[in-house]
Amino acid sequence: HNDKPTAIASSDEQPTRSSSSGTPALATPTASASSPVLTTTTATTTTTASAATNIALHTTTLTPSKNTKKRKLKKKQKDPAIYALRHKIQMCAKHDDLPTALDHYERATSTSSGNTPIELEPQTYYTLLGLCDGTLCKHVEPADNGTARDANEPPSKRTKLHIGTPRHRSESSESNDETTTPPPKIAPISLEERCRHALHLKSQMDLHKIHMHETAYSSLLRTICKMPNCDMDQAEFILNEAENYLTKHHQKRKLRLYACLLHAYAARGNLTRLVVVWKRVLGQTLSLTEPEYAAVMRCATMVGNSDCMRVALSDLAEEVSVPSHDTIKAIRNWFMSEHCGKVENSSKDGDAAELPPMSDLDRPLLGPVINDTSPSKLPFTISPACTLDPLTGILTSGCLKGHALSPCPLSPSSLHTLQQMNETIVLQGNVPQHADNPYQGGKKGKKKDLNEPMISRRETQWQHFNNWIQQANNNFTIVIDAANVGYYQCNFGTAPKHVDYHQIHWMAKHFVNLGHKVLLVLHQRHFHPNLMPSWAHAVVDQWCTDAERKSDSGIYLYRAHTGTNDDCYWLHAALSCGFGEGGADEVDATKRDSTRRCLVLTNDEMRDHHFQMLSQRQFLRWKERHQIHFKFGDWETVPPDTSGRVIRRRI
Repeated sequence: HNDKPTAIASSDEQPTRSSSSGTPALATPTASASSPVLTTTTATTTTTASAATNIALHTTTLTPSKNTKKRKLKKKQKDPAIYALRHKIQMCAKHDDLPTALDHYERATSTSSGNTPIELEPQTYYTLLGLCDGTLCKHVEPADNGTARDANEPPSKRTKLHIGTPRHRSESSESNDETTTPPPKIAPISLEERCRHALHLKSQMDLHKIHMHETAYSSLLRTICKMPNCDMDQAEFILNEAENYLTKHHQKRKLRLYACLLHAYAARGNLTRLVVVWKRVLGQTLSLTEPEYAAVMRCATMVGNSDCMRVALSDLAEEVSVPSHDTIKAIRNWFMSEHCGKVENSSKDGDAAELPPMSDLDRPLLGPVINDTSPSKLPFTISPACTLDPLTGILTSGCLKGHALSPCPLSPSSLHTLQQMNETIVLQGNVPQHADNPYQGGKKGKKKDLNEPMISRRETQWQHFNNWIQQANNNFTIVIDAANVGYYQCNFGTAPKHVDYHQIHWMAKHFVNLGHKVLLVLHQRHFHPNLMPSWAHAVVDQWCTDAERKSDSGIYLYRAHTGTNDDCYWLHAALSCGFGEGGADEVDATKRDSTRRCLVLTNDEMRDHHFQMLSQRQFLRWKERHQIHFKFGDWETVPPDTSGRVIRRRI
């Protein structure tokens, strides 16, 4: 407070920088006439001329920064009005305010009163199309009177599809939002007006030669198909235009591009055109989701086509594990209708031959959907909320109480397809259709670049593994991912780097005692002398590596070669042994045991295999019905072994 200057550097600090040229340092231990210090006062900040000179001298002697690359300037500066218009329309999209957005658009493109029209960006057109569709805020839906629902409608009255754990907001935050930023009042716009505006935007984009991407085409088609009396020929024309554009520019198609037409045909009961769209979806290697299957079943019930109902119901069972209430209602409506009691289809619309071929999709049938033997008006008895014994699969309530559910195993052709894909991934690194994707999937990083010597070495190793499996007669019933078992609960700080060989042996002996023939697949590195402890030799010696010799312990071991992925080996072993003694190459179908299954013990979710497979639905079905998850319980004391030591093991 006495306005005395105060030095920044303390008196006990050492010089932080020295100079051979005699230039004073930036911070010195004491102030002197030859090396003045930077001083400040409480009232104003003052700097002496000599101090400023010294600081400037030191600035010039410092080493320049390595990052001397200049920032590249944009070659073309856009009109600020374009950015302003984009911001206004985006703010309208935030509140689903289509009238205000259209008003901004008309003012920007108007030529009246000598105004110069603004050249809109493609993104602005895409946003306007999304507003016409009414899906930007995820709650605009057609109302019963043919108009879109009001954006100011309370959330409790809106129909939303929620997936995942809901995030509950506090009452205080909701009250603050309502008081500070109330949503604007928006006048409802009818579906006809939305469709008219969307088509106008499409014509303007064609006039200015602005291309539409897949999202814009989907928004336009949804807007058209929402109208009760929409022009389906016009929708088909736009769909063909979208397919041609996406094919020309090598862009992928999505289900949403076709789903709006499928729902529109289902609402009109036009099963013939619905099946055509269904085939177009399958032709793009896409599959329907639950809402589309429910629409197909409602259409089949409307026209009384039992073949279409049977195909849709079988596909639904493969795609959806737990159906929604709307889907259950669609299924019940069929079995409660008069059509399920007739032998022949009562529909003249939708020939059964037009349906997707069942052999190509390899879908298991769930049984008949018609019953002409019942004298009652309702051919089927429906028992809701039936209970089931998960261990035996026997129903414990309902009209079929005491009956067991029958399994739906994969066909030999499906197993053979999965086996060939896995072999292609091992030998070539990926299937040809996924060659452009550099990642393996499952958070396992990028794919390895394979050269000719590596491919030749992999082929030799893979052939050795196939011969080893054939020598064992392909009769393993349990294949264990030994690394996954050995590393179970071994990720703590002081854990050893090697696997727990005892855990692997205990798990294998558990299944041997149950009467299974067990195969362990473990990578070669786990047997390296620098990694494998000396005490583990006594455990590993009990695992037989000779497929032709009978194992005394009933446990067989295959060591995956260096440079290979051991996951592909145990997956291939499980697929091969699932065919029985003939293997996957058995021509005689009578020698294949269709009821036999080879199970895999692993907690690995196999996301990388699912990512790289083409027949993902078949792989998920196989994984669901062949994978065994495991966990270890508490330690227990067992009788002493031959060495006299008491062994503790997990169960």
